[in-house]
Order: sequence, then structure tokens, then C-alpha cells
Amino acid sequence: MRFPIYLSAAMLLGGATVAMASQLSRFSSGHASAPLPDSFKVTARGEDLVATFGEDGDHMLELTLLEDLSGPGVPAGKAVAFVEMEGEKRGVDVKRDGNRAVLMEAGEQSRRKGKTFQAVHWQIAVDNCLFTMTVTAPLPMSKELDEFLGEPLNALMQGISCTP
Repeated sequence: MRFPIYLSAAMLLGGATVAMASQLSRFSSGHASAPLPDSFKVTARGEDLVATFGEDGDHMLELTLLEDLSGPGVPAGKAVAFVEMEGEKRGVDVKRDGNRAVLMEAGEQSRRKGKTFQAVHWQIAVDNCLFTMTVTAPLPMSKELDEFLGEPLNALMQGISCTP
């Protein structure tokens, strides 16, 4: 299960510094956006962004805006507090950077067309907006996934935004 270890290292250490061009992908509602690498094929469906990548197009990133907790009288950072509380409940480290919090967990393995795939899940809070992200990719880890786990993943985590 080397895949989750690499993801943890990428999140903690900033991963590789491979610079990649990115596209600002907007959710269909226009309520949120995220920078994804230009090489990703992105589809917006409501409050979901689904992107495929990799040589065979068999790597998938699913990003969902679960909830915008903003509203009159709602203090800033409500989603951040929620992700921190979830991390505490699950015994998982939460990475915090200003108005952002990220919780990452290894997901399930599955088999398709003779290949083993590994999923990894994130909860991402930006102020009062709560996102989930799942990346599912074949094992062993590909060059494309390794590249994504560097600067593009960091750019996504820093650039994801939600506008009420």
C-alpha cells in the first residue's frame, strides 16, 4: 500500500516541484472553482467536478462542494472547525493553513479490467465551504499521478475557492 504513503508525503512535504499549467475549472453552479492541470479532462456536473488523467485516462479525480455554511450570523471558519473535529474523531492529522483545513485518508482498493486501483479521500475546508475530493488511480503509481501529487495538488489545495 505505497500509494497512500506517497500521498501523505506529498501533502506534508509539498511533493515534487514540477510546474504544470493549470485550468481554472468552475462548478456548474458557478459557486466554486479549482485549479486543475491542463492535461486533465474536466467535466462539471452540478456541484461536482470530475477529471480524468493518465496515459490511459484511467485516473480519476472527483471534487464535490458538499456545503456552503455561510449565512447571516454564521461565524467564519465553520467548515474548518468541522474538518478539524472530524480529524480528531477519526484520529487523523488535519493540516491547517490559515482559512483552510485538509484531512486525508486512504480509501479502498478495487479491481477493474485486471488492474488494482487505490482510492484516497480528502475533506477540504475553505472558510465556510466544505469540499470532498477522491483520487482513484491504478497501482503501481504512474508518472502522471506522481507529478500530480507535487505542485498541482498543492496548487489545487491552495486555489480551491467558494463564493457565496
